Amino acid sequence: MRALHYKLLVCSQQSFRSIRDTLPQLAYEAGMERGFLLDNASNQNRVVGRYVYTRTGKAVALDPETLQPVEQETKSLAECRFELDQQKGLVMTEQRRGELNALFEALDAIPDVNLDFEELNLNLPQVLAEVQAVYKKNEVRTLRIKEYLARENMIATASFKLVDRQGAEKIVDQYSDQLEGFTLKLKLPDGSCDLTVTRKGTVRVSDDAPEDLVFLVKGLLPQYHEAEVETTQVVDPVAARRVRK
Repeated sequence: MRALHYKLLVCSQQSFRSIRDTLPQLAYEAGMERGFLLDNASNQNRVVGRYVYTRTGKAVALDPETLQPVEQETKSLAECRFELDQQKGLVMTEQRRGELNALFEALDAIPDVNLDFEELNLNLPQVLAEVQAVYKKNEVRTLRIKEYLARENMIATASFKLVDRQGAEKIVDQYSDQLEGFTLKLKLPDGSCDLTVTRKGTVRVSDDAPEDLVFLVKGLLPQYHEAEVETTQVVDPVAARRVRK
């Protein structure tokens, strides 16, 4: 399965231009601790490539003299496959969601660059409906629901496999505000593939899934992102002191 992790790319045209022009100057070479390798698919509004960097960690080993456990720093070369799409306002990394943090730190260190990666908050029922409208031969395989009342006084977040495929639409409507992810099985002319989309913008597809499917879902992400608005209660201090007669 391919795992594509998306966030909103908040970046001005000037900052994006600085990133696009600077990354070729930071090309990775053998023996370096970090650097970028850009793909030919990159263009004026889209940067695609790999960020190679040194990842540090800790390992526990026995001291040969005392035979006591001691922590030792470890270093390994890691790879982050990424895409910056200024036109759609999205950043993506493959396989591991944590690579978004490493990529952000590298880009944020570039002079004259001011950017942010913001979490997506998708309206999943709408995304699901759009995919089903294009790929009409489909089955809803699983639905992930948060704060599901499992038993009396107990709630859980869990993935449910659907036994009655016909009832999927009703369940989606009932738990629309609690839907954290869905998995579809799509029937295609060349076979079938699985698609999973989560509320935070992680997209998993079968390795042989058509690029048209990935492109479709990617286009839906900024379209159905819902900004979370914090509401505060405004209290009139004078009215609050009044005693109701």
